[in-house]
Amino acid sequence: MSIDVSPHGSSSDYYGSHSYRSDSIPEQSNQTQELNRTGLDRSASLRLPWGNTREVMPPTFMSRNPPKKLRRLEKKEDLAEKYGLHVESNHECFRHAPLALQARLVSIISVTGALWAYIVSPGYLITLILMSPLFTSISRNYSEYIQSLGLFEFIMLGGGWILILMAKLALRLFPKWLLRNGRGPEWEFNRRTGMIKVWQYPKKFPFLPRKPPVVVEKPFYEFDAWCCARVDRFGTLFDLVLSHRYSKLDVTVGDILGAHGSPTMCYAYWDFIQNYMDVTKPLPELPMLEQYRHLDPTTAKHDQATGRPSRYWRDMDDKTFKQKVDDMFTDVSIIDTTRRPDLMAEKLSYAS
Repeated sequence: MSIDVSPHGSSSDYYGSHSYRSDSIPEQSNQTQELNRTGLDRSASLRLPWGNTREVMPPTFMSRNPPKKLRRLEKKEDLAEKYGLHVESNHECFRHAPLALQARLVSIISVTGALWAYIVSPGYLITLILMSPLFTSISRNYSEYIQSLGLFEFIMLGGGWILILMAKLALRLFPKWLLRNGRGPEWEFNRRTGMIKVWQYPKKFPFLPRKPPVVVEKPFYEFDAWCCARVDRFGTLFDLVLSHRYSKLDVTVGDILGAHGSPTMCYAYWDFIQNYMDVTKPLPELPMLEQYRHLDPTTAKHDQATGRPSRYWRDMDDKTFKQKVDDMFTDVSIIDTTRRPDLMAEKLSYAS
């Protein structure tokens, strides 16, 4: 829905009765039982405090959409709208809806290719240079050394770029086949209504059609954020989960962030979610949200009062953008989440 904010009245007419306002959280019922965390789960989890947020977010939320990409997307049609995808990221809601399996496989190929091209290949190239006659006592000239390189060396140096090219060609040649919805949405944060919506899918049995999902909708302020730790062969990883305070309902919002080796990314993500849902504040300074800022009443009023350029991110140069991302990494590394008072604890008593 597109609404031009400037002439359309007060924001109270725009936001729903359950919209989240950090300065006026409704009184909450006491929690009588922790339904989503067993004793063992709680020992490996930390409930994060409400309120006193910083203007932070996981830096990857910024870096994945640099100004060049934003300007390029401006000139292209909206693929999500064109192909009827369920995913949504705008001024009204964030909806997580994984694509079909083939799209995720191509995405994995693209990410693998990027890691290969930008990390593995440069390291291997340095190794080849250090092993060349220029740095060793091998009695042969440089041209002979180059000619001795075979298929393995070619794959190590160029394999990543080949994977990237394959992924781009697949998207260009077969967009209708790749850009398909998976089973459907998983969860949604709705800033306008203040609700969290969760789709619960029944188990799929072979040769039988899947039953329709059960859709559960609860106010955002009835959820608590948990930073959950788990240990695997790579060490300790942390994930962010929102748990409904009064029912057995978990929302694994960390799906779009991925597990991290540092809990500070979960802390920053929780601040971002609160800031996004809080209609007393403007939308977070997320590059992909810039095109929607004028459609949100609180944000439009803020931007007009502060004189924020409407193309702040899209017209930014690469050097400045990189510095902004680096600054965000610094801000996240020194975040004070664990030392904050919990504003929600003033509204209720927790069971644990």
